[in-house]
Amino acid sequence: MNYLIAFRNFFLKLSFRAIRPLIFMMEPEQAHRTLKKAGVFLGNNKFLKSLTGLFFNYDHESLNIEVDGINYRNPIGLSAGFDKDGELTKIYPSLGFGLAELGSFTGEVCPGNPGKRLFRMKKSKSIVVWYGLNNEGSEKISQRLADEDFGDLRVGINAANSNLTPEFILQDSISDYLKTMKLFKDIGDYYDVNISCPNTQDGEPFVDKDNLDALLIAINKEIRPISDKPIYVKLAADMTLEEINIIVDACMEHGMDGVVCTNLAKPEFNSEHRPEEYPTNKGLLPKGKGAMSGLPLQRISTNVIRHVYRRTRGQLTIIGVGGIFTARDAYEKITSGASLCHMITAMIFDGPQAMNEINRGLVKLLKADGFDSISQAVGSKNPLPKIDSSQDLESKAA
Repeated sequence: MNYLIAFRNFFLKLSFRAIRPLIFMMEPEQAHRTLKKAGVFLGNNKFLKSLTGLFFNYDHESLNIEVDGINYRNPIGLSAGFDKDGELTKIYPSLGFGLAELGSFTGEVCPGNPGKRLFRMKKSKSIVVWYGLNNEGSEKISQRLADEDFGDLRVGINAANSNLTPEFILQDSISDYLKTMKLFKDIGDYYDVNISCPNTQDGEPFVDKDNLDALLIAINKEIRPISDKPIYVKLAADMTLEEINIIVDACMEHGMDGVVCTNLAKPEFNSEHRPEEYPTNKGLLPKGKGAMSGLPLQRISTNVIRHVYRRTRGQLTIIGVGGIFTARDAYEKITSGASLCHMITAMIFDGPQAMNEINRGLVKLLKADGFDSISQAVGSKNPLPKIDSSQDLESKAA
């Protein structure tokens, strides 16, 4: 069977390489819309959905993992930002995803930023994003998804603040997050509170500790009593260790269940890409706009995962995002402390068979390290710092 799957994947990879130039002839946002329509069509046809699963799906019991009381068939998920209106949930399991994070969803209908909003950097293996949280709004989307049966797909709800004005009003922004979370209280399996979108008019105001405290207090007061879903917070990629510590410590203090590491990378803080490819340097995007997915984010996100896992001593769930193209990329994030992983860019550059190749590769890597399951591998190559006896006594006394 493994030989058949290997042959299948090899054939699919060659096929995608043959058609990728045609896809890349389209404007990136047009290609996104076209492929999304194809995904909706496949998901709504039972025969085509089953046929897609035959070509792209892969299951193995060693990939099963329980995280915060939720059972995932595998740890590889779709990152927020691809399915902004939650339209493709029927096809994701057939493509091999164990989870998918939908959105970002905002309290109000959000048109996003004007002009061109998506760019390819082929040599850097990256997508530059300047969408600005475009979505149909949480009211319309939650009504459409209310009766959706997600089957064995686990679904994350990514909630963000509506990108409608450069003016930041704390209470209005908190109310915007809460509106989305309340509307999705019975939909999906976990929340991801997105405080780190790099493409909004008001910046990232919840990186400020006082603002973040106010938001997390409000979430605990108004969301915890009505929903038992785990709540995660999405971190920015371009923060100092001190800024990361402030946010992570606040998540611990307010009882959040985990963090997502990390959002897109801004070019001014990143040396992992080819600057000549960046759209601002080609006159295609105003200076200072947009942020990168894919390979430029790979090392940054893994380093943040390692730091957060050690700082929290593994007490916060970590979802690793950024630059996952192979099983080894995902495994590095898992052994650094991530329980789950998100990806998008590999699917765009390498094809839709990338997910099952990663899952199949993870099984081999687990076996090589003597692990029977993903959970055993989490943090295995990032040993936690020891606490000396005096510190331990002080913490117990406190």
